[in-house]
Amino acid sequence: MSKLNEYRGAKQPLPSKYDAWQIFGAGFENVGKDGKPVTLQLREPHDNEILLRVDVLGLCLSDIKIINQGSAHARLRGRDLSKEPTVLGHECAATVVRIGKNWASKFKVGERFIVQADIYNGVVEQDEGNNATVAESSTAIPAQLTLQVPVTRLAEKMSYNLGERMAFLPGGSTLIVRGEGSGAWEKLDPGAKIVSADLAGLEDGQTFDDIVVTGPTPEIVAALASRLRKNGVMWLVGREKSKGPVSIDVGRIHYEGFRFYGGGSSPEEIRRANERGDLLPGGKAIFFGAGGPMGQMHVQRSIEIANGPSRVVVTDLDRGRLDHIENRFSALAKAKGVELITLAPSQFESQQAMDAKVRGLAPNGYDDLVILAPVAKLVPGVVALAADNAVVNVFAGLVIGSMADLRLEDLCRGIKLIGSSGSRISDLRKVLAMVEGGELNTNLSVAAIGGLNSAREGLEGVSKARFPGKTVIYTQIPDLPLMALEDIPAKLPELKDKLDPSGAWTKEAEEALLEKYA
Repeated sequence: MSKLNEYRGAKQPLPSKYDAWQIFGAGFENVGKDGKPVTLQLREPHDNEILLRVDVLGLCLSDIKIINQGSAHARLRGRDLSKEPTVLGHECAATVVRIGKNWASKFKVGERFIVQADIYNGVVEQDEGNNATVAESSTAIPAQLTLQVPVTRLAEKMSYNLGERMAFLPGGSTLIVRGEGSGAWEKLDPGAKIVSADLAGLEDGQTFDDIVVTGPTPEIVAALASRLRKNGVMWLVGREKSKGPVSIDVGRIHYEGFRFYGGGSSPEEIRRANERGDLLPGGKAIFFGAGGPMGQMHVQRSIEIANGPSRVVVTDLDRGRLDHIENRFSALAKAKGVELITLAPSQFESQQAMDAKVRGLAPNGYDDLVILAPVAKLVPGVVALAADNAVVNVFAGLVIGSMADLRLEDLCRGIKLIGSSGSRISDLRKVLAMVEGGELNTNLSVAAIGGLNSAREGLEGVSKARFPGKTVIYTQIPDLPLMALEDIPAKLPELKDKLDPSGAWTKEAEEALLEKYA
């Protein structure tokens, strides 16, 4: 049996100790101890646990958020990391190596999984008929892939597959601001609270799952936005009664599922204007700040999918990153009949000249606009470039409290703002099937590889945008130096002929790497 097959089958004895990059607080100085991973004692799983061996992981900007924010991070609030450190690295592919007796009939040693990166306690959800039952752990999904990066970052592919509700929440709480045309909405929920445009009768702190505003004004929308519950919807009925900016918490759009639906006067009209979640077939799509790993995956998907946009525009501050996108995806775009255009400020005499070029490529507005840079002040300008009934995806997670002044008239013309990580269990299953079926080649996003001991250097590289794509860490080769794929022919010449003709990472290159060094 080859070394690689022995490793895949989890045939090797387990060590008594293992290394992990724990984080003890905000800042890179708190990643690990003395610049090195922390050595921990490995124990057998309890009866209600399984032990997974992390085979490979992709470094992510989400890791950088944790490093920058420490205990202030939205998922770590109230946790003293100096006493209860967490381990970085959530985009992982893993193998079952030990099974507690309570799970002996469900799992087998050697099974491969990808991980849905969220923390649950107890029975957490039923997703497509499967209960995810985990304690203080992440939900895992079977994966019949190699150890490579396709299993480490799939969420970008499914950030459009939202399956959002287009009706009042059953059993929820509804508020209707009475006005012209509100009668049809009142019939949808006879138990709704109804107020006039002066909002008289609202109790302090009263919140709702659905809020209907007929004849919206900036003042009414601003006053009611804070009364939306998590995953709440504000239905903006008809054209705005007066124009003006509305300050919206775009962080809540991403993390709490806020939605503002306009584009019609009747429930049916607004539903039709907002039901689209994926890229418009034959439309014009633009990706802002898309030179990094996440952006490249969005761009790749927009080109690869069937019935995707006809024109894809990509912007970034770094022309070199855009050149990388051109090198990786221009042939694919040409084969698919997609016009790929990349733009950086260095190509223009001024920012105004670049803005004019962006507008000129879609004079009637873009149908899909994706924001990959976590900068709230970008959002109003992006929304202004949108066509009627466009979808604006604030993919880069802005912290809750990130306010942006949006024109009410844009919201009322059916521009839908979404912000999804695309990492539900059902999302990952669908994308995993696409990867296994050869519909998506996520190897094209890999820009660098390294071993466990170089993970902190890799994270610093992510923070400083050192590589124009995903950095992949092979944990079983601790001393593998961090290197760009372009450096592999010189540093690992035995892999030179295993890369694809464009220099992209491949299954064959990975297998050769692991067979020799793991």
